[in-house]
Amino acid sequence: MTTVSDHKHWLLATASTEDRLEHLQHQYTGYCHALVPFLADAKKNPVTLYDFLSTKPTTSKFIQLIDQCPQIKELLQNSNFSSTVWAPSDTAFQKLGKKLPEENVLTFLQAHISPRFLPIYFLLTAPTMDLLLLPGQLNGAQRVTVRPSLTGLGVNSNATVIAPDNLTTNGLVHIIDQVLLPRPAIYSLIAVLPPHDFDLFQTAVQQSKAAQAILHDQSRRGGVVFIPTNQAFRKLPEDVQTFLFSDQGATSLQALLLYHIVINRTLYSNRFYDIDSPPEHFIQTPEATPDHTIPTPETQADSMWRVLKGTRRFSLSTCLAAQPLVVTVTRHGGLISMRVNEIANIIVQDGLSSDGVCHIVDSVLFPPPQNEGDTNNERALSVEDVISRLVQLL
Repeated sequence: MTTVSDHKHWLLATASTEDRLEHLQHQYTGYCHALVPFLADAKKNPVTLYDFLSTKPTTSKFIQLIDQCPQIKELLQNSNFSSTVWAPSDTAFQKLGKKLPEENVLTFLQAHISPRFLPIYFLLTAPTMDLLLLPGQLNGAQRVTVRPSLTGLGVNSNATVIAPDNLTTNGLVHIIDQVLLPRPAIYSLIAVLPPHDFDLFQTAVQQSKAAQAILHDQSRRGGVVFIPTNQAFRKLPEDVQTFLFSDQGATSLQALLLYHIVINRTLYSNRFYDIDSPPEHFIQTPEATPDHTIPTPETQADSMWRVLKGTRRFSLSTCLAAQPLVVTVTRHGGLISMRVNEIANIIVQDGLSSDGVCHIVDSVLFPPPQNEGDTNNERALSVEDVISRLVQLL
């Protein structure tokens, strides 16, 4: 079960708010310099993933679980299928302190295997990657977050890679110091966020039957929730704040919440799942890497290891009368910034859930005014503006 401390770690993974590509490119130089210690001098083991894990004394508990699932064992023995295994050490299982129920073993293993060849070099430029796990309420694969820090490469906020890039004939193994815990539903994630930073949004959700119904809807497939901080609410004029959380403003507050929720489309910092189309990568994938190699200084400039850079915009229909909001994604390599409606920065990206993703924003989001001559700036809002922008759309 995911704990409150896991979300505290996630919230520490602050994102760049630089929306100019040339400035992001300048930051990337320092970013790369800091990442050099993470690049392993890997040598290939002439065995399969399964054989490597079987002979590694630090992964004996993990291989015991694999032996309980013939389909996973067969996959890791298959030389024609490339995988990356996030293998918890035996010490990681001791920290877990409990035995997995037998019916959960397959799900557990699927949440520790990516169906791609993912050396550390590539992961440093890919903040999320897909897993074998396909939750029923997602419109794509469950994903795993990877974030470099001063203590190593963090995985899903709670784990750290302690032995990277163990190459085999059909993939590689990253040994991690914690098991990867199940992702909560969005509603549960919101509920355990630190109240001192998020209790205004949490209160709004608790008071909105419409928002709760959407978040608990079992027919929903994926989605995005943009979560304003308390500080974001306090940037609003005082009379607007007071109105939204008053009895008179209950309808407006409900409409405001619906504008922060997108369903059936899931936008991560580096992947977009649309309900009507196949999953779309907007990162460079390493599927073309020859013979499971890791780039060297001589080969890393090749096109298959190129640095991705540029800007893309995604128009997402919200739950407020399908009113769209626009997310602008700017990236240079592993540095990615996200901005909503050109006024709000996503300051923490990729809060992974079993039914979507959450992003933390530094401004409250409002639909644009009906009068094109007005400005979409929350600091200029009046109570009348709020009512005109929100209530008529319910």
